[in-house]
Amino acid sequence: MMENLQIILNALKFKERMINLKLYTLLPCYNEGEALPKLLNSMNDYFKIRKLKYEIVIINDGSTDGTLSEAKKWQGDLNIKILNHEGNKGLGEAVHTGLFYFLNICNSGDYAVVMDADNTHNPMIIDSMLDKMKSGCDVVIASRYEEGGEEIGLSLLRRMFSFGANTLLNAFFNIKNVKDYTCGYRMYSATAIKKAYAYYSDSFIEESGFTCMAEILIKLNHIGLIIKEVPLILRYDQKMGKSKMKVIKTIRRYFFLLRTTKKYRPKPINKPVLLPNKQK
Repeated sequence: MMENLQIILNALKFKERMINLKLYTLLPCYNEGEALPKLLNSMNDYFKIRKLKYEIVIINDGSTDGTLSEAKKWQGDLNIKILNHEGNKGLGEAVHTGLFYFLNICNSGDYAVVMDADNTHNPMIIDSMLDKMKSGCDVVIASRYEEGGEEIGLSLLRRMFSFGANTLLNAFFNIKNVKDYTCGYRMYSATAIKKAYAYYSDSFIEESGFTCMAEILIKLNHIGLIIKEVPLILRYDQKMGKSKMKVIKTIRRYFFLLRTTKKYRPKPINKPVLLPNKQK
């Protein structure tokens, strides 16, 4: 009953948010010099025909190729902010850098979209994610396993790994409405991120690698946020270069994650997370 009430309240606020919202697109990048221009070109096409205030935040995670120079080239055409790590700290640190920047600059009606920078995620899905937010949720996942979603160009081994990881996570946590625990393409409301950092502080994102995406979802569910999905067609056939994922290491980290997050398994906390009176 409380969840239904929260959905109604969120939906009533959505129309007001749409008037003044700003969309922050967070792109963690490590050696994406080839793929980044293609993605930014697609994003240019997306924002050109939509009356949305936006900022593209590129988190350069110690790239050693032309990622940083390519990002700078596009600053004249798109509203781009570059956050630079001097060394490669991993996806978890890059996502934290982006979300923490969003936390400190966002207004209450804003949204953050986190996307892979390897050109496998289609920016046009942002429309359906915004539409899903109208239903009163706090987080929207672009899901390969939602009806209408699929994976194109992914090897059988990687398909099996992804499916196995998501099956395992679902067996342990069984988050309502969630089928895809590991995909990095998500939309978060400003309120969701503010509540997450208010509750967890520096321990919100502790995983440095690819497992951070599951960790984020588990922790957001624990504080009672409403999560939904839209279908994603993952275009792995458009990926430039090799995958940065070390499969064996990532499998080990998933089992480690199951141990460290088991306290979040039973059910979300009953009491609401209150925001501080002032949030920088």
